[in-house]
Amino acid sequence: MDVKNRPGAGIGSSWDTVAKTLHWTMAALIIAEIPAGFLMSYTYGLAIKDPAILPLHNLASQIHHTLGFLLLLLAACRLTWRLRTRRPPPIGRFHLAATRFVQPCLYLLFFLLPLSGWAALSVYGLAPIWLFGWSGIIPPLLPMLPYNSPYGYGFFAHIHIYALWAGAGLLTLHITTALWHHFIAKDSLLRRIWPLAGPNEQA
Repeated sequence: MDVKNRPGAGIGSSWDTVAKTLHWTMAALIIAEIPAGFLMSYTYGLAIKDPAILPLHNLASQIHHTLGFLLLLLAACRLTWRLRTRRPPPIGRFHLAATRFVQPCLYLLFFLLPLSGWAALSVYGLAPIWLFGWSGIIPPLLPMLPYNSPYGYGFFAHIHIYALWAGAGLLTLHITTALWHHFIAKDSLLRRIWPLAGPNEQA
């Protein structure tokens, strides 16, 4: 089937400015959030053995925690905006099926990842919860529990890690699909969410 004859391919409506801004802002924060999280985790044990590592660990923690809270806030804004506005029509049956599966899973992970990290820090209770370099502003999500409690730090930390790998897989699928549409199918899918695209981007 010719690209221009696919269902929705000729309906030239891009995502609105708010949706684009939220999408690409979250993408930029995620790019910074992931390495900060790995650095925070890697330097935790090192900082206990070597106090000279502590400033680096605290900086990575401040960045990771702050971006996590910002992503949680933006996810709530994005979901609210998504429910209040009409999205552009899907391009073909494959895109429709992918949209119905991938997007709800991504929205779930946008909330599950920061909430599980927040919960893990809360029940651990021995590490500060940072926001823009200050601790004590964000209250614990849950009360402190013994480390070996069934629903203690390990429980929420494992949820956080599993959600991270699930998110990595879904984001890889999401990006690969967008690039396939742009370079192989040569339709308007990526251009409709691109920041510089016009409001009536055609396939």
